[in-house]
Amino acid sequence: MRYANWLTVAAAAAVLAGCATAPTAPTGPRAAPAGQRAVPAADVAAHQTPPHQTPPQRAAADAAAMVAAFIPPPRAAATGPLPVRLLAQPEDQPLVGDLVTRTGWWRVAGQPQAVVSWIQAHKPPGFAFLGGGNGTGFVTSRGTDVMWTITFIRPDVPGVLTERQLVATVAADGRDRVAIRLDAYSVWLPVRPAAETIPASAQSVTITPVAGEPAAEHQVTVTDPARVARIAALVNALPVYPPRGPMWCDILLPLDGGPAMRLTFRTSAGRALAVVTAYQEECQLVDVVTGGKTMPALAGAQTLIQRAMAIAGLAWPDFPAPGPTATPTAGP
Repeated sequence: MRYANWLTVAAAAAVLAGCATAPTAPTGPRAAPAGQRAVPAADVAAHQTPPHQTPPQRAAADAAAMVAAFIPPPRAAATGPLPVRLLAQPEDQPLVGDLVTRTGWWRVAGQPQAVVSWIQAHKPPGFAFLGGGNGTGFVTSRGTDVMWTITFIRPDVPGVLTERQLVATVAADGRDRVAIRLDAYSVWLPVRPAAETIPASAQSVTITPVAGEPAAEHQVTVTDPARVARIAALVNALPVYPPRGPMWCDILLPLDGGPAMRLTFRTSAGRALAVVTAYQEECQLVDVVTGGKTMPALAGAQTLIQRAMAIAGLAWPDFPAPGPTATPTAGP
């Protein structure tokens, strides 16, 4: 069980920096050859992410490939879950719903600092070192236990995978024995639902400044069919916001969203088809409500505001200067 009182163990960093001893190698049929991956390269290739798969399928394959790419210390043995209290929970897990996680476990003889040094010095090909390596102490009934975390990342796959991390967590597993927990996180970008599209039946769009100047009574309604269609096309071309963004934006926007613009699309009878709110500061978030239902957040608020103002012929204080009026191509 972990306790809420966390202590930074300053001595751990000094020990890590001065440690040059490789971990002692256990023997056994599951031990990996020194300096080689425990999973053959052919198995790694089998986990690659073909473009014809859905985003969740690609994320699952990507997470499996990241675990397979891990380079364990010499003579480390792959195991099932180990009963090490400090490794019972994953570390640094992205707080998003569109996430695939894969976990691996390893055990090796030696000391944690030496294992951490090995992992840091042998990042998997195609990964970058993000951070970690310093020991973090946890107050327990028997004193202070220490664990180490090393995080590697891979580049995003534009329009498909927005966050790719490989996190190795290291802790002592008894005397002269070390446990490694490996967590791979692959976050996929949801496909924008068809229900979020502004329909061709929209006959007007009311543009309202909901913050800043001018006041809301200066709203403008556009009824020219060609202009309404072009503004609707701007909204329809926006991509889904990366999953991690809205979590933070939900916190920031109520505090200081800055000038925002609301676009209300209506039928000829005046019924609201969609309400689109673009926040030009903080997270560049675009909220969409269609049929009274909140849709996935979109990205590109400032571009939407600039181009919608240009199409409508508006120039308002506190809003960016009107930009190009050409309609962008649809996002992924």
